[in-house]
Amino acid sequence: MHTSIRGQLSDKNQQITRPSLDVQYPQDSQYLAAQKRAMKLQFQYQQRRHHYIEIISDNDSYTLTANDGYYTNGLKFVYGWNSHKDTTNTTIHTLEIGQLMYNAKNGSYRRKEELDRPVTAFLYARYGEQHFTKSNNLLAWGINIGTIGPPALGRQMQQAIHSLFNMYTPEEWDYQLKTEIGANADITWSPSLNLSDNQTPVFRLLPVASATFGNTFTGASLGPVFSLGKMGKNNQTIFWGSHLNGYSNESFFYFYPEMVMSLYNATIQGGLFRSDKGPYTGKLNHLRYRQTIGWMHSGPIFNIGLGLVFDSRESKTQWHSQWYGHVQLGVSF
Repeated sequence: MHTSIRGQLSDKNQQITRPSLDVQYPQDSQYLAAQKRAMKLQFQYQQRRHHYIEIISDNDSYTLTANDGYYTNGLKFVYGWNSHKDTTNTTIHTLEIGQLMYNAKNGSYRRKEELDRPVTAFLYARYGEQHFTKSNNLLAWGINIGTIGPPALGRQMQQAIHSLFNMYTPEEWDYQLKTEIGANADITWSPSLNLSDNQTPVFRLLPVASATFGNTFTGASLGPVFSLGKMGKNNQTIFWGSHLNGYSNESFFYFYPEMVMSLYNATIQGGLFRSDKGPYTGKLNHLRYRQTIGWMHSGPIFNIGLGLVFDSRESKTQWHSQWYGHVQLGVSF
Protein backbone atom coordinates (compact mmCIF):
# COMPACT_ATOMS: atom_id res chain seq x y z
CA MET A 1 0.00 0.00 0.00
CA HIS A 2 2.76 2.43 0.88
CA THR A 3 4.51 1.50 -2.33
CA SER A 4 1.37 2.30 -4.31
CA ILE A 5 0.95 5.72 -2.65
CA ARG A 6 4.59 6.59 -3.27
CA GLY A 7 4.15 5.60 -6.92
CA GLN A 8 1.11 7.83 -7.30
CA LEU A 9 2.92 10.79 -5.74
CA SER A 10 5.89 10.16 -8.00
CA ASP A 11 3.64 10.15 -11.07
CA LYS A 12 1.99 13.43 -9.96
CA ASN A 13 5.37 15.07 -9.36
CA GLN A 14 6.47 14.11 -12.84
CA GLN A 15 3.34 15.77 -14.21
CA ILE A 16 4.08 19.07 -12.41
CA THR A 17 5.71 21.55 -14.77
CA ARG A 18 8.51 23.42 -13.03
CA PRO A 19 8.85 27.12 -13.96
CA SER A 20 11.72 27.94 -16.24
CA LEU A 21 14.41 30.19 -14.80
CA ASP A 22 14.41 32.11 -18.09
CA VAL A 23 10.84 33.35 -17.62
CA GLN A 24 10.72 37.12 -16.81
CA TYR A 25 7.80 38.25 -14.71
CA PRO A 26 6.28 41.77 -14.97
CA GLN A 27 7.50 42.73 -11.50
CA ASP A 28 11.04 41.76 -12.52
CA SER A 29 10.87 44.10 -15.55
CA GLN A 30 9.59 46.94 -13.41
CA TYR A 31 12.37 46.38 -10.88
CA LEU A 32 15.07 46.37 -13.55
CA ALA A 33 13.65 49.53 -15.15
CA ALA A 34 13.59 51.26 -11.76
CA GLN A 35 17.18 50.21 -11.14
CA LYS A 36 18.27 51.58 -14.51
CA ARG A 37 16.52 54.91 -13.83
CA ALA A 38 18.16 55.15 -10.41
CA MET A 39 21.59 54.40 -11.86
CA LYS A 40 21.06 56.98 -14.62
CA LEU A 41 20.00 59.66 -12.12
CA GLN A 42 22.95 58.82 -9.89
CA PHE A 43 25.35 59.15 -12.83
CA GLN A 44 23.78 62.46 -13.87
CA TYR A 45 23.98 63.72 -10.31
CA GLN A 46 27.68 62.83 -10.06
CA GLN A 47 28.35 64.70 -13.32
CA ARG A 48 26.37 67.76 -12.19
CA ARG A 49 28.08 70.98 -11.16
CA HIS A 50 27.33 72.36 -7.72
CA HIS A 51 28.58 75.97 -7.83
CA TYR A 52 28.24 79.01 -10.05
CA ILE A 53 29.45 82.59 -10.13
CA GLU A 54 27.65 85.31 -12.02
CA ILE A 55 28.02 88.98 -12.85
CA ILE A 56 24.93 91.08 -13.57
CA SER A 57 25.10 94.54 -15.08
CA ASP A 58 22.22 96.99 -15.61
CA ASN A 59 22.80 100.24 -17.47
CA ASP A 60 20.74 102.69 -19.50
CA SER A 61 23.65 103.09 -21.93
CA TYR A 62 22.96 99.54 -23.20
CA THR A 63 19.84 100.89 -24.92
CA LEU A 64 22.04 103.08 -27.21
CA THR A 65 19.66 106.01 -26.67
CA ALA A 66 22.14 108.42 -24.99
CA ASN A 67 20.11 108.35 -21.76
CA ASP A 68 22.07 108.64 -18.52
CA GLY A 69 19.80 109.00 -15.53
CA TYR A 70 17.34 107.60 -12.98
CA TYR A 71 18.37 103.97 -12.33
CA THR A 72 21.54 104.55 -14.28
CA ASN A 73 23.77 101.64 -13.26
CA GLY A 74 23.58 98.38 -11.34
CA LEU A 75 26.40 95.93 -10.72
CA LYS A 76 25.94 92.62 -8.89
CA PHE A 77 28.20 89.66 -8.16
CA VAL A 78 26.49 86.39 -7.26
CA TYR A 79 27.86 83.11 -5.92
CA GLY A 80 25.41 80.21 -5.82
CA TRP A 81 25.65 76.60 -4.71
CA ASN A 82 23.66 73.51 -3.82
CA SER A 83 24.56 70.69 -1.45
CA HIS A 84 26.28 67.57 -2.76
CA LYS A 85 23.88 65.63 -0.54
CA ASP A 86 20.77 67.28 -2.04
CA THR A 87 19.86 64.70 -4.68
CA THR A 88 16.25 65.90 -4.75
CA ASN A 89 17.09 69.38 -6.16
CA THR A 90 15.25 71.21 -3.37
CA THR A 91 17.51 74.12 -2.34
CA ILE A 92 19.86 76.66 -3.93
CA HIS A 93 21.91 79.03 -1.73
CA THR A 94 23.21 82.42 -2.92
CA LEU A 95 25.56 85.14 -1.69
CA GLU A 96 25.38 88.48 -3.49
CA ILE A 97 27.09 91.85 -3.26
CA GLY A 98 26.02 94.77 -5.41
CA GLN A 99 25.57 98.46 -5.97
CA LEU A 100 22.52 100.23 -7.42
CA MET A 101 23.04 103.80 -8.62
CA TYR A 102 20.42 106.53 -9.08
CA ASN A 103 20.67 109.98 -10.67
CA ALA A 104 18.39 112.72 -11.87
CA LYS A 105 17.47 112.77 -15.57
CA ASN A 106 21.09 113.64 -16.35
CA GLY A 107 24.18 113.33 -14.19
CA SER A 108 25.69 116.61 -15.37
CA TYR A 109 23.29 118.91 -13.48
CA ARG A 110 25.06 121.43 -11.22
CA ARG A 111 22.11 123.11 -9.48
CA LYS A 112 19.66 121.52 -7.10
CA GLU A 113 16.77 123.16 -8.96
CA GLU A 114 17.57 121.02 -12.00
CA LEU A 115 17.11 117.71 -10.20
CA ASP A 116 13.98 115.65 -10.83
CA ARG A 117 15.03 112.56 -8.83
CA PRO A 118 17.18 112.17 -5.70
CA VAL A 119 20.82 111.24 -6.19
CA THR A 120 22.23 108.24 -4.29
CA ALA A 121 23.53 104.70 -4.51
CA PHE A 122 22.65 101.59 -2.53
CA LEU A 123 25.58 99.32 -1.62
CA TYR A 124 24.56 95.98 -0.11
CA ALA A 125 25.31 92.35 0.69
CA ARG A 126 22.61 89.65 0.50
CA TYR A 127 22.11 86.02 1.44
CA GLY A 128 19.26 84.07 -0.14
CA GLU A 129 17.76 80.62 -0.60
CA GLN A 130 15.48 79.12 -3.24
CA HIS A 131 13.38 76.18 -2.12
CA PHE A 132 11.48 73.90 -4.51
CA THR A 133 8.59 71.68 -3.49
CA LYS A 134 7.85 68.22 -4.91
CA SER A 135 5.46 69.96 -7.32
CA ASN A 136 8.28 72.31 -8.48
CA ASN A 137 6.76 75.36 -6.82
CA LEU A 138 9.34 78.01 -5.90
CA LEU A 139 9.59 79.70 -2.53
CA ALA A 140 12.61 82.02 -2.35
CA TRP A 141 13.68 84.36 0.43
CA GLY A 142 16.61 86.61 1.19
CA ILE A 143 17.95 89.18 3.62
CA ASN A 144 20.27 92.08 2.82
CA ILE A 145 22.15 94.77 4.70
CA GLY A 146 23.25 97.92 2.91
CA THR A 147 23.52 101.66 2.97
CA ILE A 148 22.52 104.73 1.00
CA GLY A 149 24.46 108.00 1.00
CA PRO A 150 28.23 108.64 0.62
CA PRO A 151 29.31 105.24 2.08
CA ALA A 152 27.54 103.55 -0.87
CA LEU A 153 30.39 104.92 -3.08
CA GLY A 154 28.09 106.11 -5.86
CA ARG A 155 30.14 109.24 -6.61
CA GLN A 156 33.39 107.27 -6.87
CA MET A 157 31.88 104.55 -9.06
CA GLN A 158 30.19 106.91 -11.52
CA GLN A 159 33.22 109.15 -11.81
CA ALA A 160 35.43 106.11 -12.48
CA ILE A 161 33.05 104.78 -15.18
CA HIS A 162 32.78 108.17 -16.90
CA SER A 163 36.54 108.68 -16.77
CA LEU A 164 37.14 105.20 -18.24
CA PHE A 165 34.85 105.90 -21.21
CA ASN A 166 35.87 109.56 -21.60
CA MET A 167 32.40 110.86 -20.69
CA TYR A 168 31.36 114.03 -18.88
CA THR A 169 32.19 114.53 -15.21
CA PRO A 170 29.13 113.91 -12.96
CA GLU A 171 28.37 117.09 -11.01
CA GLU A 172 25.26 116.37 -8.96
CA TRP A 173 26.70 114.16 -6.21
CA ASP A 174 27.00 117.17 -3.88
CA TYR A 175 23.21 116.83 -3.51
CA GLN A 176 23.07 113.12 -2.73
CA LEU A 177 20.95 111.72 0.09
CA LYS A 178 22.34 111.41 3.61
CA THR A 179 23.63 108.12 4.97
CA GLU A 180 21.36 105.45 6.43
CA ILE A 181 22.11 101.78 6.96
CA GLY A 182 19.24 99.51 5.98
CA ALA A 183 18.13 95.94 6.62
CA ASN A 184 15.64 94.35 4.24
CA ALA A 185 13.98 90.97 3.70
CA ASP A 186 12.42 89.68 0.48
CA ILE A 187 10.29 86.72 -0.50
CA THR A 188 9.17 85.32 -3.89
CA TRP A 189 6.53 82.70 -4.70
CA SER A 190 6.08 81.09 -8.12
CA PRO A 191 3.82 78.04 -8.48
CA SER A 192 4.46 75.59 -11.30
CA LEU A 193 1.60 75.35 -13.82
CA ASN A 194 1.24 72.20 -15.93
CA LEU A 195 -0.48 73.56 -19.03
CA SER A 196 0.58 70.68 -21.25
CA ASP A 197 1.18 66.93 -21.00
CA ASN A 198 4.42 67.49 -22.89
CA GLN A 199 7.40 67.13 -20.56
CA THR A 200 9.32 69.81 -22.51
CA PRO A 201 6.70 72.38 -23.59
CA VAL A 202 7.75 75.21 -25.89
CA PHE A 203 5.52 77.66 -24.00
CA ARG A 204 5.51 78.18 -20.25
CA LEU A 205 3.54 80.46 -17.94
CA LEU A 206 4.91 81.30 -14.49
CA PRO A 207 2.90 83.44 -12.05
CA VAL A 208 5.27 85.41 -9.79
CA ALA A 209 4.50 87.25 -6.56
CA SER A 210 7.22 89.08 -4.61
CA ALA A 211 7.39 91.25 -1.51
CA THR A 212 10.11 93.25 0.23
CA PHE A 213 10.11 94.67 3.74
CA GLY A 214 12.72 96.92 5.35
CA ASN A 215 13.77 100.48 6.00
CA THR A 216 15.32 100.82 2.53
CA PHE A 217 12.66 99.14 0.41
CA THR A 218 9.12 98.06 1.31
CA GLY A 219 6.65 96.95 -1.35
CA ALA A 220 5.34 94.12 -3.50
CA SER A 221 5.04 93.09 -7.15
CA LEU A 222 2.83 90.71 -9.10
CA GLY A 223 3.00 89.50 -12.68
CA PRO A 224 3.27 86.53 -15.06
CA VAL A 225 6.34 85.30 -16.94
CA PHE A 226 5.67 84.08 -20.50
CA SER A 227 8.50 82.01 -21.97
CA LEU A 228 8.96 80.65 -25.49
CA GLY A 229 11.62 78.06 -26.25
CA LYS A 230 13.42 75.42 -24.23
CA MET A 231 13.06 76.44 -20.58
CA GLY A 232 13.60 74.06 -17.68
CA LYS A 233 11.21 73.49 -14.82
CA ASN A 234 11.26 75.84 -11.85
CA ASN A 235 13.95 73.79 -10.10
CA GLN A 236 16.11 73.46 -13.24
CA THR A 237 16.17 76.86 -14.95
CA ILE A 238 18.59 79.76 -15.24
CA PHE A 239 15.62 82.11 -14.76
CA TRP A 240 15.58 81.21 -11.05
CA GLY A 241 19.29 80.46 -10.75
CA SER A 242 18.49 76.76 -10.37
CA HIS A 243 20.31 75.66 -13.54
CA LEU A 244 22.77 73.74 -11.33
CA ASN A 245 20.01 71.14 -10.99
CA GLY A 246 19.50 70.82 -14.76
CA TYR A 247 20.76 68.06 -17.02
CA SER A 248 20.22 69.74 -20.42
CA ASN A 249 20.77 73.09 -22.12
CA GLU A 250 18.22 75.91 -22.07
CA SER A 251 17.54 78.66 -24.59
CA PHE A 252 14.35 80.71 -24.40
CA PHE A 253 12.81 84.14 -24.83
CA TYR A 254 10.62 85.62 -22.13
CA PHE A 255 8.27 88.50 -21.42
CA TYR A 256 7.72 89.57 -17.82
CA PRO A 257 5.17 92.35 -17.17
CA GLU A 258 4.48 93.27 -13.56
CA MET A 259 2.68 95.77 -11.40
CA VAL A 260 4.86 97.18 -8.64
CA MET A 261 3.49 98.65 -5.42
CA SER A 262 5.95 100.69 -3.34
CA LEU A 263 5.24 101.67 0.26
CA TYR A 264 8.70 103.05 1.03
CA ASN A 265 11.83 103.63 -1.06
CA ALA A 266 14.78 105.24 0.72
CA THR A 267 16.53 106.02 -2.58
CA ILE A 268 13.65 108.45 -3.28
CA GLN A 269 12.38 109.49 0.16
CA GLY A 270 15.68 109.38 2.08
CA GLY A 271 16.47 107.39 5.19
CA LEU A 272 13.36 106.24 7.05
CA PHE A 273 14.80 107.03 10.49
CA ARG A 274 16.47 110.32 9.55
CA SER A 275 14.92 113.74 10.01
CA ASP A 276 17.60 115.34 7.80
CA LYS A 277 17.28 113.16 4.73
CA GLY A 278 19.37 115.23 2.33
CA PRO A 279 19.29 118.32 0.10
CA TYR A 280 16.72 116.88 -2.30
CA THR A 281 14.08 114.14 -1.90
CA GLY A 282 11.38 112.96 -4.29
CA LYS A 283 7.71 111.95 -4.09
CA LEU A 284 7.19 108.20 -4.21
CA ASN A 285 4.99 106.82 -6.97
CA HIS A 286 3.18 104.07 -5.04
CA LEU A 287 1.93 102.09 -8.04
CA ARG A 288 3.79 101.67 -11.32
CA TYR A 289 4.27 99.32 -14.27
CA ARG A 290 7.49 97.52 -15.20
CA GLN A 291 8.26 95.01 -17.94
CA THR A 292 11.23 92.97 -19.10
CA ILE A 293 11.78 91.38 -22.51
CA GLY A 294 14.75 89.07 -22.70
CA TRP A 295 16.58 85.94 -23.79
CA MET A 296 18.44 83.44 -21.61
CA HIS A 297 20.71 80.48 -22.31
CA SER A 298 22.36 78.00 -19.98
CA GLY A 299 24.69 75.13 -20.76
CA PRO A 300 26.86 72.72 -18.76
CA ILE A 301 29.37 75.49 -17.94
CA PHE A 302 28.36 78.93 -19.27
CA ASN A 303 25.14 80.91 -19.05
CA ILE A 304 24.08 84.25 -20.47
CA GLY A 305 21.06 86.53 -20.19
CA LEU A 306 20.12 89.68 -22.10
CA GLY A 307 17.16 91.88 -21.28
CA LEU A 308 15.50 95.20 -22.06
CA VAL A 309 13.60 96.76 -19.16
CA PHE A 310 10.94 99.46 -19.19
CA ASP A 311 10.16 101.06 -15.84
CA SER A 312 7.61 103.83 -15.32
CA ARG A 313 8.39 106.71 -12.98
CA GLU A 314 9.56 105.66 -9.51
CA SER A 315 9.24 109.25 -8.30
CA LYS A 316 6.37 111.55 -9.28
CA THR A 317 8.97 114.30 -9.76
CA GLN A 318 10.64 112.47 -12.66
CA TRP A 319 10.17 114.01 -16.08
CA HIS A 320 9.58 110.64 -17.74
CA SER A 321 9.87 106.85 -17.48
CA GLN A 322 13.02 104.99 -18.46
CA TRP A 323 14.48 102.08 -20.42
CA TYR A 324 17.66 100.24 -19.49
CA GLY A 325 19.52 97.12 -20.53
CA HIS A 326 20.36 94.02 -18.53
CA VAL A 327 23.36 91.71 -19.11
CA GLN A 328 24.02 88.53 -17.14
CA LEU A 329 27.08 86.27 -17.53
CA GLY A 330 27.89 83.22 -15.44
CA VAL A 331 29.97 80.07 -15.19
CA SER A 332 29.21 76.80 -13.35
CA PHE A 333 31.84 74.57 -11.78
